Amino acid sequence: MVFHIFYPALAVLALCMAVLIMVMLRYGPKLCKLRHTAKPPEYDWEDKTYEQKVSYA
Repeated sequence: MVFHIFYPALAVLALCMAVLIMVMLRYGPKLCKLRHTAKPPEYDWEDKTYEQKVSYA
């Protein structure tokens, strides 16, 4: 019974999220500098992340 009360609000929320995802996919590279492609192979972040020396002294 409670679901009948929240159904319109949940439908609007789901619609807003779908529209937001579509806008991000369409205009993301221009607005938020999002990228839709993988990074080139020269970006080897796994090796560069742990290159720093750690001193426990």
